[in-house]
Amino acid sequence: MEKDAEANRRSPVSPEPTIPLDDQDVVPLLRGEQTLRGRLRTGWYRMDRIARLTTSLVMLIIGGALVARVLIELFCPYDYWHNLQVTIPPKLDVGHHTARTDKERRDAVRDAMRHTWSGYHKYAFGHDELLPVSNKSNDKWGGWGVTLIDALDTLYIMELYDEFNQGVTHVVDVDFSKATPGYTTPFFEMVIRSLAGLLTAYEMSLDKRLLVKAQQVGDVLMPAFNTSSGLPYPRVDVNAGVAVHTSTVCLAEAGTVQLEYWKLSDLTGNPAYHQAAQRVVDILDQTEKPYKGLYPIWVDIATGKLTSGQITFGAQGDSWYEYMLKQYIYSGRTHDQYRRMYEESIDSMKQKMVRRSEFDDQMYYVGDLDFTAKKFSPKFQHLTCFVPGMLALGSKTLDRPDDLELAKQLTYTCFQMYNQTATGLGPEYVLFRDSGDKGLLPTNRNNDFDIEDLPAADSSEKNKGYYLGYDRGYLLRPETVESIMI
Repeated sequence: MEKDAEANRRSPVSPEPTIPLDDQDVVPLLRGEQTLRGRLRTGWYRMDRIARLTTSLVMLIIGGALVARVLIELFCPYDYWHNLQVTIPPKLDVGHHTARTDKERRDAVRDAMRHTWSGYHKYAFGHDELLPVSNKSNDKWGGWGVTLIDALDTLYIMELYDEFNQGVTHVVDVDFSKATPGYTTPFFEMVIRSLAGLLTAYEMSLDKRLLVKAQQVGDVLMPAFNTSSGLPYPRVDVNAGVAVHTSTVCLAEAGTVQLEYWKLSDLTGNPAYHQAAQRVVDILDQTEKPYKGLYPIWVDIATGKLTSGQITFGAQGDSWYEYMLKQYIYSGRTHDQYRRMYEESIDSMKQKMVRRSEFDDQMYYVGDLDFTAKKFSPKFQHLTCFVPGMLALGSKTLDRPDDLELAKQLTYTCFQMYNQTATGLGPEYVLFRDSGDKGLLPTNRNNDFDIEDLPAADSSEKNKGYYLGYDRGYLLRPETVESIMI
């Protein structure tokens, strides 16, 4: 008994069961009594050899990937991988036997773009425009190479990456704080072409150099907002860093820069760009209008009042209405101001500005109103052919099914403007008569509201549903194609 007691004194019983891990350490066997380190080690030693090997391999791969990602970000970020390409396979409409046709059409369009770029690269690279008849160039937009910038996103979409990289290599060396001496840069035109072109090219390619250049363009154009009201001046002298003072700005010039500056704010983290552009929307939202949601095209910069000009969804007014809808979409459908303003404008347009041809029951058009919103002009501009695409987008976004029906009717008219000409090209505008045989004379050049008695309609007008005015040129307008695609 005495020997047993002595042995117990020299080897006290552990207060809890343990599991030996090595010669120097033991861990309590009961999980509730273990530390985190102990639990991990217990789990490890309970694994068989294959499980340990598999776990070690997985951890090694994860660790290596993390280390590689850190090294890439430090020494060669993804934003500088110029040849990084993401290809989305096209959907082929095999069931309707158009798969081959669709591919042939895509290839034909791509070949046309490659041909166009080749001519520009050979005869006008780095200049604003190519003159295709003489194979010369001009710098009528200040020498920034506007054609090149505006083409970057198209080149990328069409997977013409070599041509895209040619353009980027040139753009990164352009100093956008300078322009042709004596030239004043059109604010709106350079926002929608240069700023938008660079932002889009950046978002597609993730080349940070393009974002740097986009911010430079945004900055050199910002002096346009240096007015007492916040409405922008139409032109900027970028060489001097100041705006060109004038008393009025047209609706489209003031109200079609918001998306680009908003995007620039989001990408740079600088809210000043969006705030400046948003102020324009707030001013025009609050200003007095001759009819709810309809805006004459000329705005007094100092007061924000609508001063003169016609109400139109064509030249100098068009994109203002389009941007209301697109800003609402860009806001994630959370900024109700844009939705309300868009719907007010579209509802009033449908009430006051939509008419139907006297000779074709399917042919609807959007005419213009005078400053008072009381006189109607039966002139349908090619520029207005963006409206059906806008209506279709708005109908789906805002659940307005009637707008989609009107979109189809207007698209039919825009299509017939091409389909019924000998060349297959659409004119700059077409004219319609009312039920009393009144309308604009084809020779009218100055007053879109000088409505007169018209001679009896000839067979051509009756067949087409409209008649042509004095300006029958075609200016490579994209509006009809945009609406048809949507």
